[in-house]
Amino acid sequence: MKSLKFTILMLFISFNIGFAQKESNDILKQEVLNAQSSRISAMIDADIDKLNELLNDDLTYAHTTGWTETKTGYLETIKSGRINYISFIPKDVEIRIYGETAVLTGKVEVNLGRTDFTIRFLEVQCKVDGTWKLTAWQSVLNKVD
Repeated sequence: MKSLKFTILMLFISFNIGFAQKESNDILKQEVLNAQSSRISAMIDADIDKLNELLNDDLTYAHTTGWTETKTGYLETIKSGRINYISFIPKDVEIRIYGETAVLTGKVEVNLGRTDFTIRFLEVQCKVDGTWKLTAWQSVLNKVD
């Protein structure tokens, strides 16, 4: 009888721990999505100050063409209008959390005014001083939907 009570207690504890971990993971995923959304809004608005807060200092940003920039270079690209995002709409985003690192994959519908296209992306965000920051971005043109 003691063994049965112990087993039931352990199952109850395991269920509650699992539920708490899933709930915590869901909260982290929402934080990451919020950071992504804020960054996208800042890209579209060319809000350099906000982007500066949301990009990690050691950012690597690889465009669909293979052109790669650092944080400084990317901020200058947005500031100069060399790239002018009209819209940037993520789709089918999947998020995996590894401690203070989040890996996102999915698609983005991009509109640059003169052209629009769909890309697939790999995004890495790291939590730095309590803020999720874009650390790496890699995208390729999506040839097939």
